[in-house]
Amino acid sequence: MSWIILLAMTAVIIYHHIIYTALMVFLGRTAPDSAQAEATTGPCSEAKTLPSVAIMIPAHNEAEFIDAKLANLVVLDYPAEKLSVWVCCDGCSDNTAALVQAWQAKYAGAGIQLECIVETENKGKVIRINQLLSMVRDQADLIAMSDVSALLSIDALRQAANSFTNPKIGALTCNYLLAEATSGEQQYWQWQNSIRQTEAKFGSVMGGNGAFYIVRAPLFSYLPEDTINDDFIQTMLVIKQGFQVQFNHYINSVELSPSTAQDTYQRRQRIGAGNLQQLIRCRFVFRHSHHGARWLFTSGKAMRTVMPFILIGYLLLSLSLAIQGSALALALIVLQAAGYIAATLPLFGVSSKATDKLHYFVSSYAASLIGMLRYLLGHFRSGWRHLPPLSNYQALSTQLLKRTSDILLASIGMVLTLPVWPLIALLIKLDSPGPIFYRQLRVGRISEEQVELFEIIKFRSMFNHAESKSGAVWARQNDSRITRIGHFLRVTRLDELPQLLNVLNGDMALIGPRPERPEFCGSLQNALPFYLERTAGLKPGLTGLAQVSQGYDNSLEDVKNKIAFDHAYALALSSPLQWFKMDLFIIFKTIYIMVSRRGQ
Repeated sequence: MSWIILLAMTAVIIYHHIIYTALMVFLGRTAPDSAQAEATTGPCSEAKTLPSVAIMIPAHNEAEFIDAKLANLVVLDYPAEKLSVWVCCDGCSDNTAALVQAWQAKYAGAGIQLECIVETENKGKVIRINQLLSMVRDQADLIAMSDVSALLSIDALRQAANSFTNPKIGALTCNYLLAEATSGEQQYWQWQNSIRQTEAKFGSVMGGNGAFYIVRAPLFSYLPEDTINDDFIQTMLVIKQGFQVQFNHYINSVELSPSTAQDTYQRRQRIGAGNLQQLIRCRFVFRHSHHGARWLFTSGKAMRTVMPFILIGYLLLSLSLAIQGSALALALIVLQAAGYIAATLPLFGVSSKATDKLHYFVSSYAASLIGMLRYLLGHFRSGWRHLPPLSNYQALSTQLLKRTSDILLASIGMVLTLPVWPLIALLIKLDSPGPIFYRQLRVGRISEEQVELFEIIKFRSMFNHAESKSGAVWARQNDSRITRIGHFLRVTRLDELPQLLNVLNGDMALIGPRPERPEFCGSLQNALPFYLERTAGLKPGLTGLAQVSQGYDNSLEDVKNKIAFDHAYALALSSPLQWFKMDLFIIFKTIYIMVSRRGQ
């Protein structure tokens, strides 16, 4: 049975990455269908017969690109009286709104309607799309969406209008080009453009692209506020209503904003979460009468969504069979290990075309997997908000390596220490009445959306209800609340072993700032500037640079001294090599403290 499953997984991996992709790319590079070519290159219609177009642009802090975007739209080859542009500033803290308003006179001079809606609160892209839709739906024949950082070819709207002369077409998407990109990213989007052109030949493109897509106004749908990939869901709903989504390869959208490694990582997480969400919400494709759409969706988006889970399962199953003595399984393990090692080489400066592309695809799957896991844990309940991540100081590679090492080392720690847990539990029970474990609410990672709270788990080292009268207070030397066995557990740090469960659950990291109680955080932030920033984009740790350098907090001065250590650790995360050296030092220092019983 194991070999049958492994064979089936091999077939799926080869089919999705080689057979399906190669077929779609090959067909997409051939000339477009004659019907499509005739529709998109035919004679231009008279202005009075062209459909009216409304372009909707939700914007959050887009001062860098908004001028170029509005300059691009004002010169599009389309009748001015048929075109309107609607910009909604979604809680912008920069001068985006002022820049848009400065263009209104120029647009009025060109005869084009430019509306600027200014909202003081940042509520997210989808809410603003729904808001704009309620304003323009009855005023235009076609509604277009276009990212601020994407410029359109000058005849984009005329090309689109010509395509919509076919009554079966409900939405249209186009070529997506990058002004600046890595070789891996460039290759990926070349393939995607070819695949979308092939999908169009089979009936419908599976999803649009936020750089530019355009929909018949009656078919443009209001979306749930938690929608992540709005461009994909919006165009798929056109298919649900019985119309085609076509690809016009004569229209180009050019992305101006270069993607840093951190930007790509964050976007891939969002796309991964969105892919899982759309796989759930686009189930109607599997019931659709158009079998082509069902096959395209399954072979493309659906398989790409589940592929990270398949690859992990493939590795684990190969490892299981290799342990049982299979030479073939051992060979598969070697091949997979070689591939993943090659994918990490660019992180250490070893770069080539092959390794760069491999790194792009493997890191994309890794980020997508993390995004899907975050979605399952409820981290995308508010959909997508265009906010810069607080973890920008952390290198993408460091984040991936840090979480991987957390899972690996916490798992090893659990296996090695689990035999002593029953003994510790027995000693706690014999020493004093009360539960074995102690749970306490702590402040976790602070993100751009929320402050995470979690329950930390420890072996109980104090008498039960020790703070019932005093309330929350710091530990101190010769603390009368600590039991006899509790004293031993604290000096050896064994009381913190159950926190390995917090690490595996993702509440904590193995190494990071100490997680503080909410009761103390307010007063500490008022007394000590930059205190809460200790965990901005960073999970608190079971141990950390501050803990091994200073020990437990007994006073405000102790906390003040620790802040410098915590921020010093955060700086080390900008480089994988610095992070590795720092974590290695902290791990050995922690082991030394435990063995020498220097804890408190």
